[in-house]
Amino acid sequence: MTRAVAYFGTYEPDYPRNAVLIAGLREHGVEVLEFQAALPRMAAAEMAGARGAARLAGGVAAAHARLLAQHRGGLAVDAIIVGYPGHFLVPFGRLLAAFRHARLVFDPLVSLLDTFAGDRGLVRSGGAKAAAIRAIDEVAFRLPRLVLADTWAHATYYQEALGLARDRLAVVPVGALPEPRADGVAGTPAPGEPLTVLQYGKWSPLHGAGVVLAAAELLRSEPFRFVLIGEGQLSAELRGSIAARGLTNVEWLGELPAGELRAHTLAADVCLGVFGGSEKAARVVPNKVFDALACGRPVVTADSDGAREWLRDGETALLTPAGDAAALAAALRRLLDARERARLGRGGLALYRRAFTPAAVAGELLAALERP
Repeated sequence: MTRAVAYFGTYEPDYPRNAVLIAGLREHGVEVLEFQAALPRMAAAEMAGARGAARLAGGVAAAHARLLAQHRGGLAVDAIIVGYPGHFLVPFGRLLAAFRHARLVFDPLVSLLDTFAGDRGLVRSGGAKAAAIRAIDEVAFRLPRLVLADTWAHATYYQEALGLARDRLAVVPVGALPEPRADGVAGTPAPGEPLTVLQYGKWSPLHGAGVVLAAAELLRSEPFRFVLIGEGQLSAELRGSIAARGLTNVEWLGELPAGELRAHTLAADVCLGVFGGSEKAARVVPNKVFDALACGRPVVTADSDGAREWLRDGETALLTPAGDAAALAAALRRLLDARERARLGRGGLALYRRAFTPAAVAGELLAALERP
Protein backbone atom coordinates (compact mmCIF):
# COMPACT_ATOMS: atom_id res chain seq x y z
CA MET A 1 0.00 0.00 0.00
CA THR A 2 1.30 3.45 -0.95
CA ARG A 3 1.35 5.67 2.15
CA ALA A 4 3.85 8.36 1.19
CA VAL A 5 5.45 9.65 -2.02
CA ALA A 6 8.06 12.23 -2.88
CA TYR A 7 6.96 14.44 -5.76
CA PHE A 8 10.32 15.38 -7.16
CA GLY A 9 12.20 17.38 -9.78
CA THR A 10 11.81 20.46 -11.94
CA TYR A 11 8.03 20.01 -12.21
CA GLU A 12 5.75 23.05 -12.19
CA PRO A 13 3.45 22.70 -9.14
CA ASP A 14 0.63 24.69 -10.74
CA TYR A 15 0.76 22.88 -14.08
CA PRO A 16 -2.60 21.06 -14.32
CA ARG A 17 -1.13 17.56 -14.66
CA ASN A 18 0.90 17.96 -11.47
CA ALA A 19 -1.77 19.84 -9.53
CA VAL A 20 -4.38 17.17 -10.27
CA LEU A 21 -2.15 14.25 -9.29
CA ILE A 22 -0.91 15.89 -6.09
CA ALA A 23 -4.42 16.87 -5.01
CA GLY A 24 -5.77 13.41 -5.84
CA LEU A 25 -3.05 11.56 -3.95
CA ARG A 26 -3.75 13.67 -0.88
CA GLU A 27 -7.48 12.95 -1.21
CA HIS A 28 -6.59 9.26 -0.98
CA GLY A 29 -4.74 9.92 2.26
CA VAL A 30 -1.26 9.63 0.73
CA GLU A 31 1.37 11.89 2.25
CA VAL A 32 2.91 13.92 -0.60
CA LEU A 33 6.30 15.47 0.14
CA GLU A 34 7.33 18.00 -2.48
CA PHE A 35 10.92 18.57 -3.59
CA GLN A 36 10.93 21.11 -6.42
CA ALA A 37 13.46 23.31 -8.23
CA ALA A 38 12.28 25.39 -11.17
CA LEU A 39 14.04 25.57 -14.53
CA PRO A 40 14.53 28.90 -16.36
CA ARG A 41 11.36 29.93 -18.20
CA MET A 42 12.04 29.53 -21.92
CA ALA A 43 10.00 28.94 -25.03
CA ALA A 44 10.55 25.64 -26.84
CA ALA A 45 12.03 27.45 -29.84
CA GLU A 46 14.63 29.07 -27.57
CA MET A 47 15.61 25.70 -26.07
CA ALA A 48 16.23 24.35 -29.58
CA GLY A 49 18.97 26.95 -30.19
CA ALA A 50 22.58 26.75 -28.96
CA ARG A 51 22.28 29.68 -26.53
CA GLY A 52 19.01 28.40 -25.12
CA ALA A 53 20.38 24.88 -24.74
CA ALA A 54 23.34 26.24 -22.78
CA ARG A 55 21.04 28.24 -20.52
CA LEU A 56 18.90 25.16 -20.00
CA ALA A 57 21.95 23.06 -19.11
CA GLY A 58 22.93 25.64 -16.49
CA GLY A 59 19.42 25.58 -15.09
CA VAL A 60 19.42 21.78 -14.87
CA ALA A 61 22.75 21.83 -12.99
CA ALA A 62 21.43 24.45 -10.57
CA ALA A 63 18.24 22.41 -10.05
CA HIS A 64 20.29 19.37 -9.07
CA ALA A 65 22.14 21.44 -6.47
CA ARG A 66 18.91 22.91 -5.03
CA LEU A 67 17.26 19.48 -4.85
CA LEU A 68 20.29 17.97 -3.15
CA ALA A 69 20.11 20.74 -0.55
CA GLN A 70 16.42 19.91 0.06
CA HIS A 71 17.14 16.23 0.66
CA ARG A 72 16.95 15.11 4.26
CA GLY A 73 17.88 12.04 6.22
CA GLY A 74 15.20 9.70 7.44
CA LEU A 75 12.98 10.26 4.42
CA ALA A 76 10.63 7.27 4.16
CA VAL A 77 8.51 7.07 1.00
CA ASP A 78 7.06 4.27 -1.07
CA ALA A 79 7.56 5.99 -4.42
CA ILE A 80 9.40 8.90 -5.96
CA ILE A 81 7.44 10.61 -8.73
CA VAL A 82 9.36 12.75 -11.20
CA GLY A 83 6.74 15.21 -12.40
CA TYR A 84 6.38 17.23 -15.59
CA PRO A 85 8.65 18.69 -16.85
CA GLY A 86 11.32 16.40 -15.48
CA HIS A 87 13.17 14.45 -18.18
CA PHE A 88 16.58 15.75 -17.05
CA LEU A 89 16.03 14.80 -13.40
CA VAL A 90 15.18 11.13 -13.87
CA PRO A 91 18.77 9.85 -13.30
CA PHE A 92 18.95 11.79 -10.02
CA GLY A 93 15.52 10.40 -9.11
CA ARG A 94 16.78 6.89 -9.84
CA LEU A 95 19.69 7.34 -7.42
CA LEU A 96 17.40 8.72 -4.74
CA ALA A 97 14.89 5.90 -5.26
CA ALA A 98 17.62 3.26 -4.92
CA PHE A 99 18.96 4.93 -1.77
CA ARG A 100 15.49 5.10 -0.22
CA HIS A 101 14.33 1.67 -1.47
CA ALA A 102 11.39 3.32 -3.26
CA ARG A 103 9.83 2.81 -6.68
CA LEU A 104 10.67 5.43 -9.29
CA VAL A 105 7.74 6.79 -11.33
CA PHE A 106 8.17 9.15 -14.26
CA ASP A 107 5.31 11.25 -15.59
CA PRO A 108 6.77 12.57 -18.87
CA LEU A 109 3.50 13.81 -20.39
CA VAL A 110 5.34 13.94 -23.74
CA SER A 111 8.39 12.60 -25.52
CA LEU A 112 10.89 15.41 -26.11
CA LEU A 113 11.79 14.05 -29.55
CA ASP A 114 8.13 13.76 -30.52
CA THR A 115 7.60 17.36 -29.40
CA PHE A 116 10.68 19.09 -30.84
CA ALA A 117 11.16 17.10 -34.06
CA GLY A 118 7.61 15.91 -34.63
CA ASP A 119 4.80 18.24 -33.58
CA ARG A 120 6.74 21.50 -33.37
CA GLY A 121 9.26 20.87 -36.15
CA LEU A 122 11.97 22.81 -34.30
CA VAL A 123 14.79 20.35 -35.04
CA ARG A 124 15.47 18.23 -38.10
CA SER A 125 14.65 14.54 -37.70
CA GLY A 126 17.82 12.52 -38.17
CA GLY A 127 20.11 15.45 -37.32
CA ALA A 128 22.57 15.78 -34.45
CA LYS A 129 20.11 17.74 -32.28
CA ALA A 130 17.43 15.10 -32.79
CA ALA A 131 19.92 12.38 -31.83
CA ALA A 132 20.80 14.23 -28.61
CA ILE A 133 17.12 14.69 -27.74
CA ARG A 134 16.43 11.02 -28.44
CA ALA A 135 19.24 10.08 -26.04
CA ILE A 136 17.64 12.21 -23.30
CA ASP A 137 14.31 10.52 -23.93
CA GLU A 138 15.81 7.04 -23.83
CA VAL A 139 17.55 7.61 -20.51
CA ALA A 140 14.51 9.26 -18.93
CA PHE A 141 12.05 6.58 -20.07
CA ARG A 142 14.16 3.49 -19.40
CA LEU A 143 15.38 4.18 -15.86
CA PRO A 144 12.02 4.31 -13.98
CA ARG A 145 10.08 1.28 -12.80
CA LEU A 146 6.84 2.90 -13.96
CA VAL A 147 6.17 5.43 -16.74
CA LEU A 148 2.82 7.20 -16.98
CA ALA A 149 0.98 7.96 -20.22
CA ASP A 150 -2.21 9.98 -20.63
CA THR A 151 -3.77 7.62 -23.22
CA TRP A 152 -3.18 4.10 -24.48
CA ALA A 153 -2.35 5.64 -27.84
CA HIS A 154 0.49 7.52 -26.16
CA ALA A 155 1.55 4.43 -24.19
CA THR A 156 1.76 2.45 -27.43
CA TYR A 157 3.98 5.15 -28.92
CA TYR A 158 6.31 4.91 -25.90
CA GLN A 159 6.44 1.15 -26.39
CA GLU A 160 7.26 1.35 -30.07
CA ALA A 161 9.52 4.41 -30.15
CA LEU A 162 11.41 3.87 -26.89
CA GLY A 163 11.25 0.12 -26.43
CA LEU A 164 9.31 0.11 -23.15
CA ALA A 165 7.69 -3.08 -21.95
CA ARG A 166 3.94 -2.93 -21.44
CA ASP A 167 4.19 -3.78 -17.74
CA ARG A 168 6.27 -0.66 -17.12
CA LEU A 169 3.52 1.63 -18.43
CA ALA A 170 0.37 2.89 -16.75
CA VAL A 171 -2.34 4.98 -18.39
CA VAL A 172 -3.47 7.84 -16.16
CA PRO A 173 -5.71 10.49 -17.76
CA VAL A 174 -4.78 14.16 -17.35
CA GLY A 175 -8.02 15.08 -15.60
CA ALA A 176 -8.78 18.49 -14.12
CA LEU A 177 -9.36 20.22 -10.82
CA PRO A 178 -13.06 20.36 -9.85
CA GLU A 179 -15.28 23.37 -10.43
CA PRO A 180 -17.88 23.83 -7.64
CA ARG A 181 -19.96 26.18 -9.81
CA ALA A 182 -20.36 23.67 -12.66
CA ASP A 183 -23.93 22.55 -13.27
CA GLY A 184 -24.00 21.60 -16.97
CA VAL A 185 -26.67 24.20 -17.67
CA ALA A 186 -26.31 25.85 -21.06
CA GLY A 187 -25.93 29.61 -21.00
CA THR A 188 -28.37 31.68 -22.99
CA PRO A 189 -26.84 34.65 -24.81
CA ALA A 190 -28.84 37.84 -24.65
CA PRO A 191 -30.94 38.63 -27.76
CA GLY A 192 -28.62 39.60 -30.57
CA GLU A 193 -25.52 38.34 -28.73
CA PRO A 194 -23.33 35.63 -30.34
CA LEU A 195 -22.29 32.30 -28.85
CA THR A 196 -18.84 32.46 -27.27
CA VAL A 197 -16.45 29.76 -28.53
CA LEU A 198 -13.23 29.41 -26.50
CA GLN A 199 -9.87 27.88 -27.34
CA TYR A 200 -6.69 28.33 -25.33
CA GLY A 201 -3.18 26.94 -25.48
CA LYS A 202 0.51 27.60 -25.97
CA TRP A 203 -0.10 27.65 -29.73
CA SER A 204 2.08 24.85 -30.96
CA PRO A 205 0.87 23.13 -34.17
CA LEU A 206 -0.86 20.46 -32.07
CA HIS A 207 -3.65 22.87 -31.10
CA GLY A 208 -4.75 23.43 -34.69
CA ALA A 209 -5.66 27.06 -34.04
CA GLY A 210 -5.36 27.73 -37.78
CA VAL A 211 -8.27 25.33 -38.28
CA VAL A 212 -10.26 27.32 -35.73
CA LEU A 213 -9.54 30.57 -37.56
CA ALA A 214 -10.61 28.99 -40.85
CA ALA A 215 -13.88 27.92 -39.18
CA ALA A 216 -14.31 31.45 -37.83
CA GLU A 217 -13.97 32.75 -41.38
CA LEU A 218 -16.67 30.35 -42.57
CA LEU A 219 -18.92 31.56 -39.73
CA ARG A 220 -18.13 35.27 -39.97
CA SER A 221 -21.74 36.18 -40.84
CA GLU A 222 -23.25 33.87 -38.19
CA PRO A 223 -23.76 34.45 -34.44
CA PHE A 224 -20.41 33.26 -33.10
CA ARG A 225 -17.64 35.02 -31.18
CA PHE A 226 -14.30 33.21 -30.97
CA VAL A 227 -11.97 33.87 -28.03
CA LEU A 228 -8.33 32.72 -28.23
CA ILE A 229 -6.20 32.81 -25.07
CA GLY A 230 -2.50 32.07 -24.70
CA GLU A 231 0.90 32.73 -26.24
CA GLY A 232 3.36 30.40 -27.89
CA GLN A 233 5.27 29.27 -30.95
CA LEU A 234 2.63 30.32 -33.52
CA SER A 235 1.31 33.46 -31.81
CA ALA A 236 2.65 35.93 -34.36
CA GLU A 237 1.43 33.81 -37.28
CA LEU A 238 -2.05 33.48 -35.77
CA ARG A 239 -2.38 37.18 -34.99
CA GLY A 240 -1.26 37.96 -38.53
CA SER A 241 -3.89 35.59 -39.92
CA ILE A 242 -6.63 37.22 -37.85
CA ALA A 243 -5.65 40.64 -39.20
CA ALA A 244 -5.16 39.50 -42.81
CA ARG A 245 -8.54 37.79 -42.91
CA GLY A 246 -10.29 40.65 -41.16
CA LEU A 247 -11.77 38.30 -38.57
CA THR A 248 -13.72 40.73 -36.44
CA ASN A 249 -15.46 37.75 -34.83
CA VAL A 250 -12.17 36.63 -33.21
CA GLU A 251 -10.82 38.13 -29.98
CA TRP A 252 -7.18 37.52 -29.01
CA LEU A 253 -6.58 37.84 -25.26
CA GLY A 254 -2.99 36.60 -24.98
CA GLU A 255 -1.65 34.84 -21.90
CA LEU A 256 -3.80 34.88 -18.76
CA PRO A 257 -3.41 33.41 -15.24
CA ALA A 258 -4.95 30.01 -14.52
CA GLY A 259 -7.78 31.51 -12.48
CA GLU A 260 -8.84 33.71 -15.35
CA LEU A 261 -8.67 30.76 -17.77
CA ARG A 262 -11.11 28.86 -15.56
CA ALA A 263 -13.43 31.90 -15.45
CA HIS A 264 -13.39 32.16 -19.25
CA THR A 265 -14.08 28.42 -19.54
CA LEU A 266 -17.10 28.74 -17.28
CA ALA A 267 -18.35 31.76 -19.23
CA ALA A 268 -17.94 30.13 -22.66
CA ASP A 269 -20.85 28.56 -24.51
CA VAL A 270 -18.58 26.06 -26.32
CA CYS A 271 -15.00 24.98 -25.58
CA LEU A 272 -12.59 23.70 -28.21
CA GLY A 273 -9.88 21.06 -27.85
CA VAL A 274 -7.20 20.37 -30.46
CA PHE A 275 -7.47 20.06 -34.23
CA GLY A 276 -3.86 19.64 -35.40
CA GLY A 277 -3.03 16.88 -37.87
CA SER A 278 0.22 15.62 -36.33
CA GLU A 279 0.67 12.10 -34.96
CA LYS A 280 1.19 13.55 -31.51
CA ALA A 281 -2.09 15.49 -31.71
CA ALA A 282 -3.88 12.19 -32.43
CA ARG A 283 -2.43 10.56 -29.31
CA VAL A 284 -3.23 13.15 -26.64
CA VAL A 285 -6.25 14.61 -24.88
CA PRO A 286 -5.07 17.92 -23.39
CA ASN A 287 -6.01 19.54 -20.11
CA LYS A 288 -8.28 22.08 -21.79
CA VAL A 289 -10.68 19.28 -22.77
CA PHE A 290 -10.86 17.91 -19.22
CA ASP A 291 -11.14 21.43 -17.84
CA ALA A 292 -14.17 22.10 -20.06
CA LEU A 293 -15.76 18.81 -18.95
CA ALA A 294 -15.18 19.80 -15.31
CA CYS A 295 -16.96 23.08 -15.99
CA GLY A 296 -19.92 21.41 -17.67
CA ARG A 297 -19.22 23.10 -21.00
CA PRO A 298 -19.88 21.35 -24.33
CA VAL A 299 -16.65 20.30 -26.02
CA VAL A 300 -15.68 20.03 -29.68
CA THR A 301 -12.32 18.41 -30.45
CA ALA A 302 -10.66 16.33 -33.15
CA ASP A 303 -11.75 12.75 -33.70
CA SER A 304 -8.58 10.80 -32.86
CA ASP A 305 -7.39 7.56 -31.31
CA GLY A 306 -6.64 9.38 -28.04
CA ALA A 307 -9.97 11.22 -27.92
CA ARG A 308 -11.98 8.08 -28.55
CA GLU A 309 -10.44 6.43 -25.48
CA TRP A 310 -12.17 8.89 -23.20
CA LEU A 311 -14.96 10.61 -25.19
CA ARG A 312 -18.07 9.44 -27.03
CA ASP A 313 -19.09 11.46 -30.07
CA GLY A 314 -22.52 13.00 -29.60
CA GLU A 315 -22.69 11.94 -25.94
CA THR A 316 -19.84 13.60 -24.04
CA ALA A 317 -18.33 15.72 -26.86
CA LEU A 318 -18.55 16.39 -30.58
CA LEU A 319 -15.64 14.86 -32.50
CA THR A 320 -14.71 16.27 -35.90
CA PRO A 321 -11.97 15.23 -38.37
CA ALA A 322 -8.60 16.79 -37.56
CA GLY A 323 -7.73 19.73 -39.80
CA ASP A 324 -11.29 20.06 -41.15
CA ALA A 325 -12.55 23.62 -40.68
CA ALA A 326 -15.84 22.95 -42.47
CA ALA A 327 -16.63 20.05 -40.13
CA LEU A 328 -15.79 22.21 -37.12
CA ALA A 329 -18.07 24.96 -38.42
CA ALA A 330 -20.87 22.42 -38.89
CA ALA A 331 -20.45 21.15 -35.31
CA LEU A 332 -20.63 24.70 -33.99
CA ARG A 333 -23.81 25.36 -35.95
CA ARG A 334 -25.29 22.26 -34.30
CA LEU A 335 -24.52 23.83 -30.92
CA LEU A 336 -26.59 26.91 -31.64
CA ASP A 337 -29.35 24.77 -30.15
CA ALA A 338 -29.33 25.41 -26.38
CA ARG A 339 -30.81 21.98 -25.70
CA GLU A 340 -27.92 20.34 -27.54
CA ARG A 341 -25.40 22.40 -25.61
CA ALA A 342 -27.06 21.46 -22.32
CA ARG A 343 -27.18 17.77 -23.21
CA LEU A 344 -23.49 17.64 -24.08
CA GLY A 345 -22.54 19.80 -21.09
CA ARG A 346 -24.37 17.50 -18.68
CA GLY A 347 -22.92 14.39 -20.35
CA GLY A 348 -19.40 15.76 -20.15
CA LEU A 349 -19.78 16.84 -16.52
CA ALA A 350 -21.09 13.41 -15.53
CA LEU A 351 -18.12 11.78 -17.27
CA TYR A 352 -15.71 14.13 -15.47
CA ARG A 353 -17.20 13.32 -12.08
CA ARG A 354 -16.95 9.61 -12.85
CA ALA A 355 -13.46 9.37 -14.26
CA PHE A 356 -11.44 12.59 -14.33
CA THR A 357 -11.53 14.13 -10.84
CA PRO A 358 -8.22 14.31 -8.94
CA ALA A 359 -9.26 11.35 -6.80
CA ALA A 360 -10.17 9.26 -9.87
CA VAL A 361 -6.94 10.15 -11.69
CA ALA A 362 -4.76 9.45 -8.65
CA GLY A 363 -6.64 6.21 -8.11
CA GLU A 364 -5.34 4.96 -11.46
CA LEU A 365 -1.78 5.76 -10.40
CA LEU A 366 -2.19 4.08 -7.01
CA ALA A 367 -3.63 0.98 -8.68
CA ALA A 368 -0.59 0.82 -10.97
CA LEU A 369 1.74 1.15 -7.96
CA GLU A 370 0.12 -1.90 -6.40
CA ARG A 371 0.99 -4.07 -9.38
CA PRO A 372 3.77 -6.57 -8.68
